[in-house]
Amino acid sequence: MTSQNLGRLFTWPFRALSKLFRRGGGNGVKSGSPVRAAAKLGSGAVAKAAPGDILEQEYREDPPGGIEAAMFKQLPRPRLTEKAASELTIDEARNYAEQSSRFYDFSFPLFPRGDFFYEEIEEQYLNAALGRESESIDRRFIEVTTLFRRTLNDNTRRMLLFWAPFIGIVCFAAAAMLAPYVNVAGLMEAGPLAQYGAVYGAAALIAGFLTFVVYSWPYKVVQQRNLMNLDNYVTSKFARINNNFQVAKRRALNVERNKRMAEREALKEEAGLWTLSYHWFATRLFLCETMLRNKFYQVRRNTMLYWAAGGLLTLTAFAVFGAILWTQNDSLSALGVFAAAAFVYLAIAGAVLARAAGMMFAVLQTNEWSRFHLIDLDAAICDHVGEDKLQIITFRDRNRFE
Repeated sequence: MTSQNLGRLFTWPFRALSKLFRRGGGNGVKSGSPVRAAAKLGSGAVAKAAPGDILEQEYREDPPGGIEAAMFKQLPRPRLTEKAASELTIDEARNYAEQSSRFYDFSFPLFPRGDFFYEEIEEQYLNAALGRESESIDRRFIEVTTLFRRTLNDNTRRMLLFWAPFIGIVCFAAAAMLAPYVNVAGLMEAGPLAQYGAVYGAAALIAGFLTFVVYSWPYKVVQQRNLMNLDNYVTSKFARINNNFQVAKRRALNVERNKRMAEREALKEEAGLWTLSYHWFATRLFLCETMLRNKFYQVRRNTMLYWAAGGLLTLTAFAVFGAILWTQNDSLSALGVFAAAAFVYLAIAGAVLARAAGMMFAVLQTNEWSRFHLIDLDAAICDHVGEDKLQIITFRDRNRFE
């Protein structure tokens, strides 16, 4: 039995209870409503966005919540605003050409600010290149990916810096209070060392099991829903950019077929706009992919930092707890038993929570995201310029013979 199946087996009573709360919550969402359909497409229920969120108006009705939403934050599937290929007109091409100038005229900072993390410097450059401070088409993409990065980090920080230490401290505190009163056959005769060992050992195992349950559900479920909602949005956006690239490229190649010599100024403008547009579509793909790489590197970096900080926090709390026990009991053996049990819990929790860093790679299909290397911009440029030059030579030689 795999760890995933084992987690589902242990957490099914809690998941059943969460479903019961959802059904009885009375949120007023009909089974056939667009909200329910969007939630299904997003691979699970979504929770209400926080006030001021850029996704606050994504859904007109309150989506279902539950225990999962009370412990960790869930985001809805973002609405796609990228233009479809059928909407790509010459006016849209003119708009894209204007937006591309923000990147092509951008002064790349050779001497960036000296932040501790380089990826934050790179993020600043990408924000400027994609036009976060202006009304660019990719401003929403930047805001959405930033919101998901913060939400993923917030949930991970809550899991590793709050729930894991809290579960350990509560279980060991309960064990310390119950240890003098536990009377199990054979333990009293064996002495207080065996008695404390059994109690603290049970506390370590129970705390480890509860940490595994909270990690497997609801933390892992909520994080996977957020990642799948983001995956749906990114995959759809990149697919549309790719389609628009293909359409703009074809129109740039064939613009002269619908024009006459009297329309040479319009021909010149349209040829330039469509050519610049398909260049900009390809550049946008590259910049957006780089932005995603930057965001997920930050998520993974922060996850490892939270994991280390959570372990240090739990270890500090156990050290303080052990000092209190020492002042009350003054028994080196009892303190050693407590330390051994605390180490067991730290080992179990650390092994369980260490998988949080690689969760995104088990959920996301990055092969659906990486599109820039597949659109063959270099081949498109060669075909375009080569075809134009070939036509020039053909007409020149034809006019010579005539």
